[in-house]
Amino acid sequence: MNLDNLIRADLNPATILFSYLLAFALAFIWATVYRKTHSGVAYTRSFFYTLILIAPAISMIMMAIGSNIALSLGLVGALSIVRYRSVIKDPKDLTYLLVAIGIGLTAGANVWLVGLIGTITLGIFSFVLTKTGYSGVSSADYILIFRSDHKEPWKALPEETQKLISWKQLRGATDIDGGKNFEFTYNIRLASNVSPERIVGEFSSDVAHDVTLITPENHLEL
Repeated sequence: MNLDNLIRADLNPATILFSYLLAFALAFIWATVYRKTHSGVAYTRSFFYTLILIAPAISMIMMAIGSNIALSLGLVGALSIVRYRSVIKDPKDLTYLLVAIGIGLTAGANVWLVGLIGTITLGIFSFVLTKTGYSGVSSADYILIFRSDHKEPWKALPEETQKLISWKQLRGATDIDGGKNFEFTYNIRLASNVSPERIVGEFSSDVAHDVTLITPENHLEL
């Protein structure tokens, strides 16, 4: 057995272990930032775990490849066989995944300070964008269904309630009680920093009742 094949000359067990631990720690911080700032409807635990585990995995690949061109070409061939079937619907999630891969690259390439400063800086940016309302909180559309005895219920709603919706489109109106009660269906988009739970609570009033808020299927990730 050639002992040189067990480890690269520029690596030692302590360095390898530190790279793995750093990749895991920074990825855990980054995944926590994702969980704290996520405001869409497609959040899943599996993606949270992916953000954590993909960084040490990329770190391992980087340390194995090093500057070996043959190994890098072999990796391209291997990755062309292994394909992820999950579709990432939110471009913001794709950006989080890209940063997690970057963390693994910096850990595996032993440019640890770049990964550390980058994770902290991007984490701060993400929190700032979320707190200031520029993170796309209201990007998701919902279907709002309610019943009312008003033929034009939207005009009868309080102005404060109307401001919770940044955009609306009537999809259908049905007479369900001989002109005494109607069921309305709207496509809506929430205003900034407005939660779906608040919509249901605010709309349930003398004007509207039996309020239901539905997330369209293309926004769900099961």
